[in-house]
Amino acid sequence: MMDEFGRFLEATPAITGEAKEAARTRLLQATREPVPMPPMPQPRRRRPRLAWRLALAASLALAVSAGIITVRGSEQPATTPVAGVQDLGDKAARSAEADPYEITPSPGRWLYVKQTIAPLRKEPEPEVDRDRRMTLETWHSLDGKQLALDDGRGKLVTEEYGPGITGADLAKAPVTPEEMIARIGASVDATPVTEFDDADATRQERIFRTISQLLGEQPLVADVRAALFRALPMIEGVSVKQDAIDAAGRHGVAFDYTGAWERFEIIVSAQDYRFLGTYGESVADRTFNLPGGATRTVKAGTPLVWSARMTAKVVDKPGDQP
Repeated sequence: MMDEFGRFLEATPAITGEAKEAARTRLLQATREPVPMPPMPQPRRRRPRLAWRLALAASLALAVSAGIITVRGSEQPATTPVAGVQDLGDKAARSAEADPYEITPSPGRWLYVKQTIAPLRKEPEPEVDRDRRMTLETWHSLDGKQLALDDGRGKLVTEEYGPGITGADLAKAPVTPEEMIARIGASVDATPVTEFDDADATRQERIFRTISQLLGEQPLVADVRAALFRALPMIEGVSVKQDAIDAAGRHGVAFDYTGAWERFEIIVSAQDYRFLGTYGESVADRTFNLPGGATRTVKAGTPLVWSARMTAKVVDKPGDQP
């Protein structure tokens, strides 16, 4: 992944007045020059690390075109800690089973997702700024194969992108935690590691990330959401982070996974256990190579992603808002 940092950051211009147009162009380059809507491209294999790259590119393009608003999340009192990751999985699953929220995936429709995210702190460093926030709007096809977003100039672009498995795939009987792990694991195994992946990521880490992506970006029926929450404690290395905070300042509790270089959180509400957002940071110093022989070191504890999902609704097409 550090080589990916280098490739992306070295080619990204500093945020200056003169770089405004170049930044917008970089967004298209960062997403492999997706085509405008319509028409839709033919699906290919997913790019597991593209979500991170899209967030960086969108942060850059939108920040220079619309400005960044400084905000502070409202503080909420911490709640009673859960007993452990199994307890968290069970409580989140029971809440999902009782949740009347239902979406029946329909061909041709899209899931609109509005997020609050922490933008990059200083170009071209990968660290996000804990003190600033911006809004990111994306549209995810219900077949799990495409994503659409604004290119920073009011034009929608699409990218062939998805978790590699859909809510419809997971909804086929039997819907159990074991089946969720088996099906997602099979999808992970069938997806070769690409230049956009962290080559050091374990199978367990990739399954954890895929579940995070499914919860945040795909419409899931209640029994699938419940099974995914019960599956998370089954992944070796998953633990609980008490009093986790999303990018909107909402306090919750998190499923936590620590890999060789990064730690990830799937944050849920401590009241009703709905999905709130994500957080990720480096856990070890790591030096990576830049083109031209230069190097850059990312220090342990550097925040790399911080998000809060504010809205998620099914719409007819990209660009529609609920």
